[in-house]
Amino acid sequence: MCDKIVRMADHTTSKNGTFDLFYRNGWAYLAVHPPIGRGIAVYPEEIENRMKLLRIPRVSSRRIRELIEQADGEPVALVEWPEGKQLAARIAVTISDDRMTAEVTVDPPKKGGAPPSVADVEQALNQHGVIFGIDRQAIERLIARRAYSQQTPVAVGRAPVAGSANRIRYHFNPNRGKPYLEMEFGRINLKELNFIENCDEGDLLAELLPPVEAVDGRTVTGAVIEAERDGRAVQLNGGANTRLNAQRTELYAAANGNVRLSAGKVIVEPVIVVKNVNYETGNIRFDGSVVVEGSIADGFVVEAGGDLQVGKGVGKATLKAAGNILLKTGINGNGAGEIECGGDLFARYIESCNVACRGNVLVEEAIMHSHLRVWQHCVLSGRRSEVIAGDIMVGGSLWCKKLGNFNEVATRVSIGVVPNLMLTYRSACSSLNEKQEELDRVEEKLSQAERAIRDGHSDERLLQARQQLHTQAETLAAEVNALRRKVPGLREQLRSSRRSILVVEDTLFKGVVLTFGTFEYRVPDNGVRKTIFRAGEYEILESGFDYHNRPRLDFNAHSQ
Repeated sequence: MCDKIVRMADHTTSKNGTFDLFYRNGWAYLAVHPPIGRGIAVYPEEIENRMKLLRIPRVSSRRIRELIEQADGEPVALVEWPEGKQLAARIAVTISDDRMTAEVTVDPPKKGGAPPSVADVEQALNQHGVIFGIDRQAIERLIARRAYSQQTPVAVGRAPVAGSANRIRYHFNPNRGKPYLEMEFGRINLKELNFIENCDEGDLLAELLPPVEAVDGRTVTGAVIEAERDGRAVQLNGGANTRLNAQRTELYAAANGNVRLSAGKVIVEPVIVVKNVNYETGNIRFDGSVVVEGSIADGFVVEAGGDLQVGKGVGKATLKAAGNILLKTGINGNGAGEIECGGDLFARYIESCNVACRGNVLVEEAIMHSHLRVWQHCVLSGRRSEVIAGDIMVGGSLWCKKLGNFNEVATRVSIGVVPNLMLTYRSACSSLNEKQEELDRVEEKLSQAERAIRDGHSDERLLQARQQLHTQAETLAAEVNALRRKVPGLREQLRSSRRSILVVEDTLFKGVVLTFGTFEYRVPDNGVRKTIFRAGEYEILESGFDYHNRPRLDFNAHSQ
């Protein structure tokens, strides 16, 4: 009875031998696991058949039998297999332009490729010159969680600390009007937002503080960033309408107005405040800041050398500001509205308008039927947060809840390429098509003239027309050839920033065409829900959006 119980136990713990065959670092590796109990050992034919399927170079049967006999589960280099590289996990390393951060994107291995290891990631970083500030724990988490196809920060440099004989403390907010730096895309209350910070004559604006010791920084590639030393003392620079005390340590306002930084100097600029812009005021062009408490009538122009604030609605008007623009209501340009902004643009909504913004565009509710050229980020943070129709070019990232609508209205979005470069490329492509079509028409007319001459119609006017068409065709052919050489070069420059992303918190509708540089994505018929898109090395990558684990945008750095 006891013997029977033992035999049953042996039977239940029996397990056949197994093997793993995979690519790693230019070789095919074989790991053979021995059988357990009365299990059957691996047959050489099983391994040989798997090798044929994976197209691994042949190995002697004797060698395979030896490895089966010594089966200990440890991987053994079997044969060189350079062709297996296509099965390996792809590890892309992205180093920021300032060399202060490095990120990796690990694409999963194909069947027959070994899972990536921490050493593989470290080797890839080393090959790209990343040697400082590597976060090994971040790499270990990435590998353990198999967070494939996601950009993961794995190295951070050390920023230098500038030394100075003294420092400046400002008694006004130099970054006012930027609540998104702390609000994590919470809803922005445009009614409470204000770019104008008024001061009175005699107010203390800035003062010098004790010195700071310099500390050198290092990039992730190991380069030393020399900190500015205290060899030259920092000076308190006063601009227009300011005055320094006798010790040059305190700066005061010399007039009433808007205090702000301009080219490193504190200035107090006059502020124009008007009720409305209409036929009573005419167009406004002013070197300082402009506050329009009411509305701007159709057809009028407001240009400000500083910031521009508008309290109520804007229609078919032209707004230009070297600084920021705040539209506390919004703009409906009816196809003729124009905005040019050197800083950031805030609005409740933008409709039927052409916008060129060198900073960030932050909108509460909707962008509709508009053409936007945004050098940095475009973020919609209100209850609707919709982008519908139009052509949007964003050098940084685009964040919204809905992109397109259920009517499948055409919406074109370009991410990660500065607008002027994308516009140059599109213009060259359009010119190439137009010139080619014109050349085709001229060549057809030239063929007709030559057929007529061959048929005996050789009067002077026909011969002259043929010569003119021939000259015109040669000129157009030269222009087409020049454009054909130019377009590929421009296309090569359309490399989307790896830091740029598209975030759609709710729905991405059919009818939207999305591009990251030269990569294009057309939304399928059933749309896409809660998604994040970014440019990979070979294609556009997609991952799900998790509200509790939202990505962060850097509003202080330019996209490219």
